[in-house]
Amino acid sequence: MQQNRTPPPVIDTNALGLQLFESSPDCVKLLSNEGAVLAMNRNGMCAMEIDDFRPFSGAVWRSFWPQESQAGIDAAVALAQAGGTGQVKAFCPTAKGSPRWWEVVVTAVHGDDGEVHNLLAVSRDVTVAHEAEMQRERLLKELQVANARMADIFRQAPAFMCVLDGPDHVFELINERYLQLVGNRDLVGQAVRDALPEVEGQGFIELLDEVYRTGEPFTGTDMPIMLQRHPGAPLEERFIELVFTALRDADGTITGLLVHGVDQTDRKRAELKLFESRERFAKIVGQAATGVVEMDPQGRITLVNQKYCDMLGYTEAELTGKTVAEVTASEELAASVDAVAGLIRGGPGFVIDKHYRHKDGRSIPATSSVNALRGPAGEYQGLVAIVLDTSESRQAAEKLRTSEERYRTLFESMDQGFAILEMIFDDDNRALDYRFLEMNAMFERHTGLVDANGKTAREVAPTLDRFWFDTYGQVALSGKAVRFESEAAAIGRWFDVYATPIGEPGSHKVALLFTDITGRRRSEEQLRRLAADLSEADRRKTEFLATLAHELRNPLAPIRSGLGVMRLTGHNAATVSRVREMMERQVGHMVRLIDDLLDIARISGGKLELKRERADLKALLASAVETSLPLVEAGQHRLEIDVPDSPLMVDADVTRIAQVVANLLNNAAKYTPSGGRIALALRQDGASAVITVSDTGVGIPADSLTSIFDMFKQVERHMERAQGGLGIGLSLVRRLVEMHGGAVTAASAGAGRGSTFEVRLPLASRELEGPGAGKPDGGAVPAQPGGVRVLVVDDNVDAALTLSMILEVSGHTTQVAHDGIAALAAAKAFLPQVAFLDIGMPGLNGYETASALRRTPGLEGMLLVALTGWGTESDRLRSSEAGFDHHLTKPAPLQAVQELIASLVPAG
Repeated sequence: MQQNRTPPPVIDTNALGLQLFESSPDCVKLLSNEGAVLAMNRNGMCAMEIDDFRPFSGAVWRSFWPQESQAGIDAAVALAQAGGTGQVKAFCPTAKGSPRWWEVVVTAVHGDDGEVHNLLAVSRDVTVAHEAEMQRERLLKELQVANARMADIFRQAPAFMCVLDGPDHVFELINERYLQLVGNRDLVGQAVRDALPEVEGQGFIELLDEVYRTGEPFTGTDMPIMLQRHPGAPLEERFIELVFTALRDADGTITGLLVHGVDQTDRKRAELKLFESRERFAKIVGQAATGVVEMDPQGRITLVNQKYCDMLGYTEAELTGKTVAEVTASEELAASVDAVAGLIRGGPGFVIDKHYRHKDGRSIPATSSVNALRGPAGEYQGLVAIVLDTSESRQAAEKLRTSEERYRTLFESMDQGFAILEMIFDDDNRALDYRFLEMNAMFERHTGLVDANGKTAREVAPTLDRFWFDTYGQVALSGKAVRFESEAAAIGRWFDVYATPIGEPGSHKVALLFTDITGRRRSEEQLRRLAADLSEADRRKTEFLATLAHELRNPLAPIRSGLGVMRLTGHNAATVSRVREMMERQVGHMVRLIDDLLDIARISGGKLELKRERADLKALLASAVETSLPLVEAGQHRLEIDVPDSPLMVDADVTRIAQVVANLLNNAAKYTPSGGRIALALRQDGASAVITVSDTGVGIPADSLTSIFDMFKQVERHMERAQGGLGIGLSLVRRLVEMHGGAVTAASAGAGRGSTFEVRLPLASRELEGPGAGKPDGGAVPAQPGGVRVLVVDDNVDAALTLSMILEVSGHTTQVAHDGIAALAAAKAFLPQVAFLDIGMPGLNGYETASALRRTPGLEGMLLVALTGWGTESDRLRSSEAGFDHHLTKPAPLQAVQELIASLVPAG
């Protein structure tokens, strides 16, 4: 039987496609094969926030996308054009600018002929999912950073920390502090019982079990624990504060424990010592024979001893809580309050004498030694006073204070550096370097090395020399301590070091106790230099004194011989005349020696004053030649003089410049062998006058040229010398020339080849020159006066008698006295017209005698002349103030004495 079948309905594929196109929740776009937008569904327009599609119709689809997304779109379109399926996730804002992320699928639309006619692009809005993914990645990164930070905190935490896993408490994480506490053992992966066997039986493992079982944290304070801090070392008691905390997983199940705490051993030991110290203090205070009182910052009594209670008549309970005002006499309260206020402001301790108020109203005199109690930062925390009620107790308090100060000074002076090193050796046990493991606070101060802990010596001082590695390496290997001093040139310091091995054999650790002695070494070096300088100065002084004795004996010998000749020959006029001339020459030589010494002393003391005047250097040179000519002729030398015709004017002390040139000529004559040549030359060089003295003498060694002008410096004794000398002549030359603003230099080709001295002096300004500048006033010496009455006063009997004899031979009448009192009596009777007075006399000195003579009636017009060995400007000023008319320096030339009398006392 044939069944009739109903043919299937005809499906309109275009209508179906359009319906699917419009009903899709995604943004669906029909593109041309070239990528132009042909159509877009309504949901797509809503998603893209397009109100009117017409402006977008026919536009290139890739232009909708921002530049950073276009490469991905181009790739998806190209793949679809090739017959595949292009996919891309990219960012594209809506038409109104809202940010959107899209997952795009691009496929080809084939025609009946199988060719690609169009492209279909489906874009799904995945903005929410994208942002969620970005948020998840950001949170993941933050979590990773937080975990890393927590790991760093865990490792670097100042407290010791570890993480224990499971009920067996297996070490999972350990920080450095924990390792330091237990001796740097290898703990990770081991149970506490196995890793720290010494802890068994001390109750800690039981505590761990309890916290793991209950989840309740445990906190312990100052818990004693016995630990082995170093391999093979005995157990060491430590005091720790610790917390055991349970660690849970996401379900709340306990999976492990966190152990953290602080090693309080140092604090605990300090507290024990403090407690012992306080116990001792309390016993000392309780048994002290002096009163002791402690007060808080508000001035209330917090502690007293029985002696203090007995002094004031109170019990300890009655005194506790009272203020300083309640136990101090009212009239002295202000002084006590002011003194304590200074203490609070940071002032030092003080001692105060005051009166305390007894319970019965009496005043108790006492001395209180008060000191502040300060915290670690120096903050004021109260005071303590030792109260003494007798002078004996004051002395005891002073002894106690002195003892405390001595102890404090000793304690504060201990500033040695300390460090522990770990040596680093190569395979041949040769020290390569060492690492700083520990050091005290003074380490940096003594070495200057900052943050050296954990670093090697070559890291902190790369140029450190080999000595330090070898020395410390030998200590570590030999096990023998050494003490030495050495310089660390790399850090510019000297050290006094005691190095000793520590730890077990083979630990390669060395402990150092050292002090920076750089300052001491430098001081020692300076002292050595000073000692050498002093030795040289002493040698030169000794040579000078020997030379001075020699130079003074030289003229004394012929003078003594001359006196013998005069005694033996009687009154033979010719012999006496020759002896007198010889004596005058020798005395003149001694006077020159003494004058040189006095000039040097005056210059060194800043007391030599120049008497400048305008003078022609040619005249000064002529005067110097006249002075030195006898010595030049005595040596049979040839003197050559070369001076210009025109005058060379200087503003100078003519006497001193003549002295300079004469000294140079004398020096040339003395150090030139007989028959030599001496040349004196004068020339102008710009604004300077140049004086040159050269000779053919013994010369000057090269090593002496720089010191030839030093005090007491002479050419070495082994050189041939015509005459001796004190070694001050050239020093005097240099100082006098420099006082005139000039300079002097010496030159020589060497021993035996002569020498040349050159003096440079500034020339005078021409506008100041006058027609008679520099020329001494003329005039004849006044005629020899007639006889006058002269009083001679000198405690040197021979000096007084010889001057008296000379004056009587000259026709004057004299009288002699040997002290000031005798001089006053003689003057009243003798009525002298002239009196020569010595200054340094016993009884009344010359100044006092002159003042008394000026006040004596009848002697007001008497001429007073000071005749003394003191010749500085200050000496002359003082003699003038005492009433002297003139001041002569011993030994005064006879001509000067005669001219003085002749010019001031007319003949007849």
